[in-house]
Amino acid sequence: MKCFKYIFQGIKISLSKLVSVFIKINTKYRDVWLVGERKNEAKDNGYHFFKYVREKHKDKNIYYVITKNSNELNKIREYGNIIFYDSFKHYVYYFLSTKLISAHAGSNMPDSPIIWWLKGKGIFKRQVIYLKHGIIKETIQSHRYENTKYDMIICGAKPEYDFVKKELGYPKENVKYLGLCRFDNLHDFKTKNQIFMMLTWRKWFDLGDSIKDKVFDEKRFLKSKYFKEIKMFLESKELDKVLSENNIELVFHPHHEIQRFIKYFKSISKNIIIAKEGEYDVQELLKSSKILITDYSSVAFDFAYMKKPIIYYQFDSEEYYKNHYQKGYFDYEKDGFGDIASSVFEVVNCLKNTIDNGAFNQNKYNTRIDEFFTLNDKENCRRTYEEIKRN
Repeated sequence: MKCFKYIFQGIKISLSKLVSVFIKINTKYRDVWLVGERKNEAKDNGYHFFKYVREKHKDKNIYYVITKNSNELNKIREYGNIIFYDSFKHYVYYFLSTKLISAHAGSNMPDSPIIWWLKGKGIFKRQVIYLKHGIIKETIQSHRYENTKYDMIICGAKPEYDFVKKELGYPKENVKYLGLCRFDNLHDFKTKNQIFMMLTWRKWFDLGDSIKDKVFDEKRFLKSKYFKEIKMFLESKELDKVLSENNIELVFHPHHEIQRFIKYFKSISKNIIIAKEGEYDVQELLKSSKILITDYSSVAFDFAYMKKPIIYYQFDSEEYYKNHYQKGYFDYEKDGFGDIASSVFEVVNCLKNTIDNGAFNQNKYNTRIDEFFTLNDKENCRRTYEEIKRN
């Protein structure tokens, strides 16, 4: 069966390559840029970059790759130039493309192990620009140049830029500090009486996709400190009291990798919402919330960019740096943008103090934020476009 699958893919690749050769005669099909995020998403740096180019440079041959059944398809329909993921057109335009621009590694490539293999061998090579989907702050081996071979990696902060250039093995000219494209959208916002909570995942859960893996993962997850800590927090009577007394809503949005366990997160408070992915936009939650509770997630950087108060809920820091990612340049004690808590009691106490001290309107960490984001304007998409076009 697998043999037939590869034969079919081989025919599809050959035909699409042949078609691309013929239609490339028309200048309309030259210098094609493919943009994407996760294959069913349009909400991160890829979306904001694509939107900018389609609004400001309509003559540019840029296309957005997304699944046909995506819940976010309507967000990009008005801009046109949509290519459905893994369609025949996707294959043709992959061969027409000169640049692959993505917020998630490989997300705009066709779903073909043959193409991946050929790419690895240096065949069908395209210029790969990594917009990223967050600030790099830890030493992540998969981000090293020998593993990615990115022709361009775009940084969102000055210390990140210095770290990537020095520690991750990239040629100096491949690393650019231009600001993340989605930051353009963080300057105009209105907050409401809302707290946003989002923690990152944990690598040691070793999440798989098969039915057998999912059953095993579920049992292991429910026994984990990660789940038990979040459960205690969401079911805390003290938390309920703080939310009720201040008439504040808390929206807990599990990380993408943790969404599969969302049915296990419960709350005793009517002021807490457990947010299902696809029903809430993370960037809109960041913009509309007054306080962020997170752990090590890079969503904290977006929140800090807007100079709003952050509470870091870090109940497993030793295990995190041992089994998830190796510590990088960012030290939460010296460089962080908010108070650090390691237990449910401390988080609730920090939350209460933040509200009581009127920190909704100011942040004592502003100096650190200014030093971290030396670029803070609405020009991130423009700088990115001009740099990609120049290379």
